[in-house]
Amino acid sequence: MTTEIQRRLGYRFRSAVGPWIDRAAQTVGEPVTRVRTAGYAGTARCPVEDLEAELAELGFGWDPIALYHFTPVGTPADGSWVYRQSPFADRQLHVVLFAQERDRVDLYAHDEPNWLRHPIAHARQTDIEHERGAAQMRRHLTGVDVPVERESLVRRKVSHAVQRLRDPDARGLQLPL
Repeated sequence: MTTEIQRRLGYRFRSAVGPWIDRAAQTVGEPVTRVRTAGYAGTARCPVEDLEAELAELGFGWDPIALYHFTPVGTPADGSWVYRQSPFADRQLHVVLFAQERDRVDLYAHDEPNWLRHPIAHARQTDIEHERGAAQMRRHLTGVDVPVERESLVRRKVSHAVQRLRDPDARGLQLPL
């Protein structure tokens, strides 16, 4: 199955069962989370689809049941991927993608308990290591054919705010730009 088909099916699945997943997550944790500056792994200079193809090649899997992730200014995620050494490994590397422009994707990562093995700890968001996850993600990115660089916090915040203004779905209203 191609990455794009997997992604479309995943989005449909998440949209269909998302409310039930969210209700279950709310009983033990919070279904919405904001990425942290400490988890910034880098900015890829390519379309999000190209980056997702690279992640799939590296052994990452698209995660359709991930909690909803947002930047500090409220930009919604464009993809959620996980890497595990095995399906029931103790921990997983979770990377969240934010497409800021056609050829610019910010990556935020964290190392966390594997939701398949520790669903309660995962839902409660306990023992999450942002810096460790970002460092692990940067090591994975050394093996991709996509240029990745690190941008300043100020530049990222401005880009996220501009993207939020341009994206009518993220704002809940439509403004011509």
